[in-house]
Amino acid sequence: MDKELTKRFALLFRGLEAAYGTFDLTGKEANGKRKGKASVVRAKRTLATFEKHLNGEQGVGIVPINEKNASFFGAIDIDQYPLDHAAIVKTVHRQKLPLVVCRSKSGGGHVYLFLKEPVPAETLQNKLKELASEIGCAAGTEIFPKQIQLVLERGDTGNFLNLPYFDHENGLRYAFKEDGSAATLEEFVEMAEATAITPQELESLLEKEIVEVDERIKSGPPCLQILLRQGFPEGTRNNGLFNLGVYLRKAFPNDWETKILEYNQAVLEPPLDLKEVNVVAEQIRKKDYQYKCNDQPICNFCNRDLCRSRRYGVGGDVNTPRIANLRKYDSEPPLWFLDVNGSPVELDTEALQRQPKFQILCMEQINTMPRTMTRQAWEAQMNTLLLTMVETEGAIIHTSEDTSIRGQFYELLEEFTTHMQAALDREEILLRRPWKNESNNRTYFRLKDLEAFLKRQRFTDYRSNKIAQRLRDIEGLSEQLSINGRPIRCWSIPAFESIEEEFPSKFDGDEDIPF
Repeated sequence: MDKELTKRFALLFRGLEAAYGTFDLTGKEANGKRKGKASVVRAKRTLATFEKHLNGEQGVGIVPINEKNASFFGAIDIDQYPLDHAAIVKTVHRQKLPLVVCRSKSGGGHVYLFLKEPVPAETLQNKLKELASEIGCAAGTEIFPKQIQLVLERGDTGNFLNLPYFDHENGLRYAFKEDGSAATLEEFVEMAEATAITPQELESLLEKEIVEVDERIKSGPPCLQILLRQGFPEGTRNNGLFNLGVYLRKAFPNDWETKILEYNQAVLEPPLDLKEVNVVAEQIRKKDYQYKCNDQPICNFCNRDLCRSRRYGVGGDVNTPRIANLRKYDSEPPLWFLDVNGSPVELDTEALQRQPKFQILCMEQINTMPRTMTRQAWEAQMNTLLLTMVETEGAIIHTSEDTSIRGQFYELLEEFTTHMQAALDREEILLRRPWKNESNNRTYFRLKDLEAFLKRQRFTDYRSNKIAQRLRDIEGLSEQLSINGRPIRCWSIPAFESIEEEFPSKFDGDEDIPF
């Protein structure tokens, strides 16, 4: 593998340093999407990490937001199967957008934007939402970076994006050239470097096109703005005029019926005949209709967040939270992170179930109190988030045993039974000492003595019944011993192996002598 080429590839995908993702393929789903096992590695990636990816040894995913909540790259993740990549490439080049279209591992599309200098993740995320609408991506298309900030001190690593060119010579995660053919790794790197833009260029991207939009739609939905520039696709004129009519009724309540005739002549090619226009107007007149966001032609050009901010957009209650990107750290108990209005909120399981606690944690962490919704609506939303989480690569982080509460308990149990002054015989159990019975290789102790030790170690996560359960999990037994003629209730567990530390009697000549 060419090391210089690998370095250039790695520089394109600078992101979080504290962790990265891996993905091992296991098969395909019914819709053609490739499935596998994703995991998060909490370590800094090296050049060798990228080499393994490019050679097909181990797939790598990068979190496109760094420790300073800034990004060098981002992507529009088009999760559609099958996907007409050539059509997207054609649109990108026709509109002269600084984007590189790649085939994802699942056969969908990753449309990358690269930067010469980092920008705030929120800035890049918002611009990618605009670009997704511009190239006709369906509403709900995922944007990376998914997070605008991370709670690194609590273990939050965000969501990673699988990189292109896994097994670059034989793999299917390649970029497309302007003619629709596959680009080699070197050609991709050259394309990405050539299209990389400055923060200033990012800020001005699409501004010219937006300024040129008819002023009469300036405060309307961004989807209609785009369609006015690009034209309404064949077969969508009636629905297009309906949505324009909804906008006109909001913006011009006194003369919208006159203006719908004007818009029909000005923006539809060819215009609808007068009879069809009257049918559309009658529909709007009868009822206070809203935009048909889920229907063609506007569904493919949706930018929901931007639309909500527009005077004549879809609107929405400012207290209704935008929640997304549920992540779970599978410790004991589980730790959850949920993006609320773009900011990560740390939650426990109870807060996902009970709205009042969810509100309290939002108030404490991001200074917002989301409006409550019906129990049915809340449960439906949580179930959707959980389902999406399960289907999202790297959204469930499996923690190591020693970082879990269970792991901490067993470490302290071992310390209690092996590092404390051991009882010489069973009578010394009454002196709060654990006693090892050499005949059956089991250690005996009183539960209250173990509890007192745990309290001294500031371990308070388990009550007596939980401690008993954990002891049973390792073949612990509740027994009654006769000590000094008295029945004493004790617990016994298989004895931990004692570790005797050996210290050198002298330093070898070649060793550095410590201070």
